[in-house]
Amino acid sequence: MAAELKGNLLAGLSWGQGDSKVLCLHGWLDNAASFSVLADRLTDLLGDAPVTAVDLPGHGKSPWHSAGQGYPVWGYTHELKAVAASMASPVDLVAHSLGGSLALCLAAAFPEFVRSVVLLDSPGPIVTPENQIASQLRDGVLSRDKIRPSRQFSSIADAVAARKKATPELSESALTILVERNLAKCESHFEWRTDPQLKLTSDLRLSETQVEHLMRAVKCPVLSIRAESGLLPLKFFEHRMGYLQNVDSLQLPGHHHFHLEEETAPAIADAILTFWKGL
Repeated sequence: MAAELKGNLLAGLSWGQGDSKVLCLHGWLDNAASFSVLADRLTDLLGDAPVTAVDLPGHGKSPWHSAGQGYPVWGYTHELKAVAASMASPVDLVAHSLGGSLALCLAAAFPEFVRSVVLLDSPGPIVTPENQIASQLRDGVLSRDKIRPSRQFSSIADAVAARKKATPELSESALTILVERNLAKCESHFEWRTDPQLKLTSDLRLSETQVEHLMRAVKCPVLSIRAESGLLPLKFFEHRMGYLQNVDSLQLPGHHHFHLEEETAPAIADAILTFWKGL
């Protein structure tokens, strides 16, 4: 059973008892509850050892970044360093999708806080070719004129249906887990807790060369688990994992959110535990 994370810079959930050394980072527009199934399995395998998952800034119940600050991939590092420093660091990071990119940033810049990284269907940051930097900046600035307020729903079921359109592969139980934590109850409706700025076009992104140097700076052991029916092709994963100095890679059945499904999460937990035992 998960409990709300207390006394931390970011909101989140914790499973198990004691001081946690496992920090989970979710994907874009998700929240800490996306680790509910996997964290339950890990705590069982570890004999009730604690697992922590945070709501990233702008997501779930965590604070939003200030207007105009945005959410570049490197812009989460300050908060995540503070969270890792408050834990029994160095921590073991378990990170899905966007969270994997953030984990690589933290591990590269602050290796003293990270013992290992597990990437869940996450090959690292999205890039913009260097010769497109001006148009990327233009698109990012202009997108701020199109920002929309949080969408409103008359019921939780309506919100689940809306999320289903964005991630149709998710089961009803997985969708409900994600959506319930991401809804704020207002007087006559529900609305998303996520910061509308998260949907703006990025002003700037890293280039592929910068991603390569970032990933080559990660010295700790990395386990990369690709979802068999994930979002990106195997060759791209293999190319990106080639940047890392100490990586084990494998592929397991499931879609992009395979860690959130009862059918596919156990195999992921078993692979993570085997990886940790070898550290």
